[in-house]
Amino acid sequence: LPDGAHLIGQRGRSRLALMGDGPLLLADKAQRLTLEGVSFDGNARAGGRDIGLLQFKDVADLKLQDCTIERFGGNGLMLERCGGRISTSTLRDNGRAAIFARDSRGLLIDSNLVERAGENGILVWRSSKGDDGTIIRSNRIQDIRATAGGTGEFGNAIGLFRAGGVIAEGNVIRRVTFSAVRNNGGSNVVVANNTIAACGEAAIFIEFAFDGVAITGNIVDGAVSGIVVANFADHNGYLTTIAANVLRNFRSGPRPGDGKVVGGQGLIVEGDAAITGNIIERAEVAGMQLGWGPSLRDITASGNTIRDCGNGIEISVAPGAGHVAIIGNMIAGSKKQAIVGMQWLKQVTGDLAVSGAKDWPKLKLAENVIR
Repeated sequence: LPDGAHLIGQRGRSRLALMGDGPLLLADKAQRLTLEGVSFDGNARAGGRDIGLLQFKDVADLKLQDCTIERFGGNGLMLERCGGRISTSTLRDNGRAAIFARDSRGLLIDSNLVERAGENGILVWRSSKGDDGTIIRSNRIQDIRATAGGTGEFGNAIGLFRAGGVIAEGNVIRRVTFSAVRNNGGSNVVVANNTIAACGEAAIFIEFAFDGVAITGNIVDGAVSGIVVANFADHNGYLTTIAANVLRNFRSGPRPGDGKVVGGQGLIVEGDAAITGNIIERAEVAGMQLGWGPSLRDITASGNTIRDCGNGIEISVAPGAGHVAIIGNMIAGSKKQAIVGMQWLKQVTGDLAVSGAKDWPKLKLAENVIR
């Protein structure tokens, strides 16, 4: 496609079908490109990991709307160093990612239907860690598989890798093999107001060398774990605020890929975090798990409501673990105990809500209501 091309079809009636190996459409170094109202059919051709049915590079202002991109064995839409808007389109039955955007430049992905992808829904990656600024908003993403296997590289609705300044908000996500939102190494990321259900691992997973992540206003109902913020000690993942989320119904189970039994927690956090105003209900193992072994530093948990969980709050008191303040939380109906100290998987204290934390100088407990 040349610079300035404007391809217009009649929605639901105009179809371009792939007859060879793909891509079906290519564009490179175009300033502006517009596609609207066209169905792009991969014709069940195999494709490849680095091939998109539609493949665009260095398109400064791409507008793709009211289109369908479907039935291709590779990626549905593959973008490299592109800006613009992907909106009100349907991407279904693609073998790898529905949308794979690398090194984007002001990209907006909004109000699309993404379903039945073989490996991932929407991927936003960077070749090296840095600011990206992509906004992923108001999409419906469902039935995402992990046909390539692995323990989290595949099977995610939204996957971020090294991409900073990304906003994932207002998406409705259902039935994914691993995580609804998985951020690997992206800093200054916002995950807000998403509605999530039926995840095979952690619904929101923040991992590796991230810093500056806000997780707010999400509703998660049904996953192995709710929110996991990990890798403080080994990759310096830190600096997170987790506020006003509704998290419920978490049961441990075999992780897809390797069968290891994981999960059962509403919230897992390790380093430099403020946790406030969340409601956590029916987490089999614990409402909150704060720290893992020595991987814990400077966490506050205040004003949260934790109901009907195994333990209410588990806190690492292993040698080398840092400071935690647990203030003004409501913990009700714990099946085991309200607040306990852990050394990895082993509980080493009684209920600290009863005995207090005088033997543990790095813990501060105050004004919690236990019933």
